[in-house]
Amino acid sequence: MKNGLYTKDQVIEFIKQGRIMHLCGNEDTLKGLPKGNWVAGMSPYFMDGVGKICNDKIYVDDFSFIAEECEVATFDKTDIAEIASRNKYGNGFIFIVLPINSEVYFTFANHSLEYEHIYDNPVVGYVSAVRLEEYGKKQPKVAIGSDGILHDAKAAVMYVKVANRLRVRAEIMNFDTIDYASAPLKFPKPGFDQCDCLINGEPGKIGKHLERIKQETGHYPQLITSQNGALVNRDIKYVNAETGEASFFAPIYTEDTYHCVKPNNDYLATFNRRLGRKTDVIACVSCTSYFMQGDFEYRHIDFNGVYTFGEIAYQLLNKTIVTLEVDLAQPS
Repeated sequence: MKNGLYTKDQVIEFIKQGRIMHLCGNEDTLKGLPKGNWVAGMSPYFMDGVGKICNDKIYVDDFSFIAEECEVATFDKTDIAEIASRNKYGNGFIFIVLPINSEVYFTFANHSLEYEHIYDNPVVGYVSAVRLEEYGKKQPKVAIGSDGILHDAKAAVMYVKVANRLRVRAEIMNFDTIDYASAPLKFPKPGFDQCDCLINGEPGKIGKHLERIKQETGHYPQLITSQNGALVNRDIKYVNAETGEASFFAPIYTEDTYHCVKPNNDYLATFNRRLGRKTDVIACVSCTSYFMQGDFEYRHIDFNGVYTFGEIAYQLLNKTIVTLEVDLAQPS
């Protein structure tokens, strides 16, 4: 079955067939789905042949062709640290959906790389989303097929067992680059909310620094860092120019050095060129920033997937593409 948007009636039939799936829609489309082998989140933004906004269908990633079995579970801030250690499958992957700005979202984002066994199997997923104009007014939710309850304060998780002849891996792509002409930034504490920092080695306040850049360029920059060669962005949530505080959509880490982003002038072309090289993608999630900044609506996209408020590949990311890919296992 091709991954893409389907009517609710079609999805109900897929569930009855026992398919193992990730689902994404809005609250109305996800409400009342029958119990089954699925995990779900929310977003109105999709890749489905073209970039589109859709409110009356459900997006489906069908894992059935590689999955031997699955289990689903919910976690809150008190037990999310056990997400990987509870996985009983030796070969497979973990798919997670988080409600934005919930306590479990912040807990996972700040600490996931510390969790026991977090790297044993790919951990991928995204942050549930609503229309941008509804952000802060309407809370996106998540659900699992064992009960179908829509949660706004719990993580929805699916553990998927994959045949031993296959190997699944998580990949990330970033279409921006580092502007090394911008001042290097270091932060003394980890987390979403920041104030004091080192700017080119000198003490300063990140909010005031970002405000100065806005006065020069007309907009706040995004920050970017290299984590062992992988470029990782940090989108700005808000800036308080008076106090010097700033908040980000993914946590800052103390060990990383940040710079301003050198933006890509044609996200769509880069998006299709990079994704077009891939052949074994079984799930693809991307950031709403690409959809908006790249003007993707009604324009051809080489892969189907979901645009979200944050992507997950072991840790919370933003303005990134995360793909879940499958290969044949190498003979031992």
